[in-house]
Amino acid sequence: MGLDYHSINAATGRGLPQATTDVVSLSNRRDVSDMLDLLAIAETPFINRIGWGAESGGLKIEWISEDLGPGYVQAGSVKASAGASLQISTVEGLTTAEAAAQIQTGTVLYHYASTTGEHSVLLVVSVGSDGELEVETLSTAVSFSVAASTIAGDNLYIIGAVANEASLPRTGNWRTRVMNSNGFTILRQDVQITGSQAATDMWAVNSEEQHQILMRLKEMQREREKSALYSVAVTPRTVTEASLMHGALGFLVAQGGSNIDTTTTALTETAVNTVVSAAWESGAANLTWFSDINQAAKFTRWDKNRIRTDINNGKGGGYINYYLCECGIELEIVPMRKVPTNIAFVIDTSKVKLRAKKGRKAIMEQLGKAGDFTDWQIITEFSMEMKGANLHQHGLFTRLS
Repeated sequence: MGLDYHSINAATGRGLPQATTDVVSLSNRRDVSDMLDLLAIAETPFINRIGWGAESGGLKIEWISEDLGPGYVQAGSVKASAGASLQISTVEGLTTAEAAAQIQTGTVLYHYASTTGEHSVLLVVSVGSDGELEVETLSTAVSFSVAASTIAGDNLYIIGAVANEASLPRTGNWRTRVMNSNGFTILRQDVQITGSQAATDMWAVNSEEQHQILMRLKEMQREREKSALYSVAVTPRTVTEASLMHGALGFLVAQGGSNIDTTTTALTETAVNTVVSAAWESGAANLTWFSDINQAAKFTRWDKNRIRTDINNGKGGGYINYYLCECGIELEIVPMRKVPTNIAFVIDTSKVKLRAKKGRKAIMEQLGKAGDFTDWQIITEFSMEMKGANLHQHGLFTRLS
């Protein structure tokens, strides 16, 4: 049995609605975007901070990302001290080919052999299509080893693609651009008021119709917040299943790297610093912590010198606003009401925006009379752009207890 509010279906006594591509002439339509944005402020800290970007007239929103890489490659195999070739592997979510794109003929690499404590500087002579590097060890002005060996997992840090005097052009090191996208979510609330109910006097409520509309707007704003945080994309397979966009959880949960923590259950200062530092190393700067109050409260139990508070001279104590992490970032702490305890987000809010479908950020329409009642529908259709989600610039905890 289809759900008439979830699937494309014929409502009782009404015809089948027109599809997305049809042109619909609307009457008695009001834009309630500003009103919706002002509601439930205390319950929507995430969307209050990220705000709204440009509206879109497409079937989905799209943006481009280009990963320069982390600035190092990782050895995928042993290179003996006398070896002239070195195989690199995947790193920081990059394929071997993408990792190798950071390197070209003439690139100089710094290597530290943890097993022997030796330093060396390697010159890349050529780069193979499968990530195999032909290298030679340079004799430096300081006592670096010319015979240091590498083992699988060693990091080789890129110093630069140096060139000699009167050098010839080399092929440019372009990167493959990635097209990121997100679908739209439609949220809907309905209000029906009978003629008799509208004419009945009630305590504290001057107009039942206005009261119900206000309450549904508050409910919709709260649902936009939850969708932006916890939604995971669903592409409808049939007309009986509505589409869902990716929220922050959908974008991050499938990512890999030290910025995504899927093992920590008891939140610790060390775990937070690991996730924040990983995001910071990848270019994040304006990080905010969003979690259940029980997780956010744990920041009060750690190093007091790192706690940043807003001080009220008329009251004792202070309210924790920020926590100074080891990488130097002051992490804003935002506790949230009635959210999953196991999930905490570390998000660079400067890289995230909600995007409304053109003309459908929030609309309220009175439907045609079908009986002795008024019938209102409230619709919002929106998506979320999350730049940096695939570049390790946001963090996530998924198993907190």
